[in-house]
Amino acid sequence: MKKTITLFLFALISNYNFSQISNQAFTTSGSFTVPSGVTSIIVEAVGEGGAGGGNGGGGGGGGGYASGIYPVTPLSTLMVTVGTGGTSTNSFIQGILCIGGYGANGTSVANPNLGGGGVGGAGTGGNVANRTGGNGGGGYWTYFGGGGGGAAGSVSNGGNGGNTIVWNGSNCLTPGGAAGSSGGALAGDGGKGAGFTDNNCNITDPAGTGLNYGGGGGGGNGNGGVAGTGKGGIVNISWTTTGISTLTENQNLIVYPNPFIDKIAVQNTKGNENYELINSIGQIIFSGKHIEQKDFSDITKGAYMLRVINESSTQVFKIIKQ
Repeated sequence: MKKTITLFLFALISNYNFSQISNQAFTTSGSFTVPSGVTSIIVEAVGEGGAGGGNGGGGGGGGGYASGIYPVTPLSTLMVTVGTGGTSTNSFIQGILCIGGYGANGTSVANPNLGGGGVGGAGTGGNVANRTGGNGGGGYWTYFGGGGGGAAGSVSNGGNGGNTIVWNGSNCLTPGGAAGSSGGALAGDGGKGAGFTDNNCNITDPAGTGLNYGGGGGGGNGNGGVAGTGKGGIVNISWTTTGISTLTENQNLIVYPNPFIDKIAVQNTKGNENYELINSIGQIIFSGKHIEQKDFSDITKGAYMLRVINESSTQVFKIIKQ
């Protein structure tokens, strides 16, 4: 068995020399040069999270998410913009309409209202997915902060931050509004709102900062508890390179989503491909056609190899079960 595993791993290494998925993640603005021979890229963008409002303000909104597959020209340069938390900047690639919208900052509202949560950012321009960040939760005037919204991600929209409570003259003991949950990779949760840990509104239970990437910050309280900051966004670019020669033509196959949860899709196929999904010890756990119709919800999380075979080529991809 040990010898079999060793041979399998050697085969994987050999295949990686010919077919591999690469990626480059941007957490600050910059530029991306398309590698030689690459004619399409997969882009995921998460917008920045909004900052919480001070003095009993609402939580910041979570960043939006967008993803897609886009044609590119080899060796061209693409400008990448990444939003920094709380600055109202989208995350996107110039010329490619894949935009992770930013979450709005929280604000304070007048007594006796409960509110001020920032609106979550809306992802736009993705041809695979566009999702919206969670709204910030409401704060209460000079007392308790609302929770920050969670950023949208590869699985779902972001969760809304929780509203705090209205002060009634004796209910100081509260943690503030709850943090909103993220929508899956690459998104982060929001931060909780500021409250108090005593009955006299003296000891601050601090606001939480939004988490990477795109989480909204929690609102501050009215006794010096500062608001939480929103987290910056991210732009992740993935591409496939292959040196396997084909007998007739080079298919620019793209496997997505990666990581996957239940379904695997392959773009640019001819329709007659056979697929083999192989686990880390060399076992073929699926073999057949039309892999896009197969439900892989029940397989173990981790790394797999997908072999795509037709009459003119064989290509191998590393994919991750989430």
